[in-house]
Amino acid sequence: MVPTAFKIALAALLLAGSAAQAQQAAPATATPSSTKTKVKTKRGQTSQASQAGAQAPVPPAGTLAAAVPAPPAGGPPAPRPGDGPGRPAGPHGPGPAGPGGPRPAGPGQGPQRGGVRALTDFTGTLTEYTAANDEQVYDAFQLKTSVGTETVRFPRHLGQALQAAAKAGSTVTVSGFRDTDPEGRASLHLVSLTAGGQTVRDTPPARPTTPPTEETTTVRGTVQRLLQDPKGRTNGLALSDGTVLHLPPAATEQLADKLKAGATVAATGTLRAAHPGEVAARPVRVVRAQTITLDGVQFLVQ
Repeated sequence: MVPTAFKIALAALLLAGSAAQAQQAAPATATPSSTKTKVKTKRGQTSQASQAGAQAPVPPAGTLAAAVPAPPAGGPPAPRPGDGPGRPAGPHGPGPAGPGGPRPAGPGQGPQRGGVRALTDFTGTLTEYTAANDEQVYDAFQLKTSVGTETVRFPRHLGQALQAAAKAGSTVTVSGFRDTDPEGRASLHLVSLTAGGQTVRDTPPARPTTPPTEETTTVRGTVQRLLQDPKGRTNGLALSDGTVLHLPPAATEQLADKLKAGATVAATGTLRAAHPGEVAARPVRVVRAQTITLDGVQFLVQ
């Protein structure tokens, strides 16, 4: 017979082996202590993330708006950078209206206001009328005052009216403003002239009822000198026969190597007719060139 003590020891060994196999087969489960540790760690990470978000700089509004994904096709337009509530929607989304809509006025837009000039009155004796232009049309007169002599300039179309109101030697009162010409010379510009109870004012020229007829002519001669406009650009030629041949500044630039004193020129063009109100100091033939021939080559002037 097997002793009882031996049976008890064998049963204890069998129970211990079964328990070890059961522990190896069972899935690992987290202990209460490890669960608490994980929860604590997660809360710590959340807290650190919150602190990092509070310390990080806030990006500008345009960056946030640019990060918004585009809406699906057919949906409302995505907001653009700088858009905000309460702004009217234009053809391309909220904000200022797109092409064709109202826009703020930029530099140079809007109504332009005229400037002002200080006027001065001068009383003296009109000594002579002068013509300071290549066409020899009166456009100024000399005014002798108690302090000196002034050159008074006026629009050409006032020549007849001024000469009818004041002859050389007349006592006149002139109202005008001072200005400087492109060459740096100071001059007095006429606004009105009063002589013998008659006043002539600077008014726009009357439009002729019938436009003047332009006469076509031909000129030939030698260049005496080059003529310039108020901006210093060459705009014509003074020929040996007294003719003034006008050319556009662009044409004179292209022909600069050929347009020199002593060059022989042949040209066709239209003869300038006298404009209403003008008075010529002496007759001058003024031609606006249509073609010009230099060194045997003919050029069309446009």
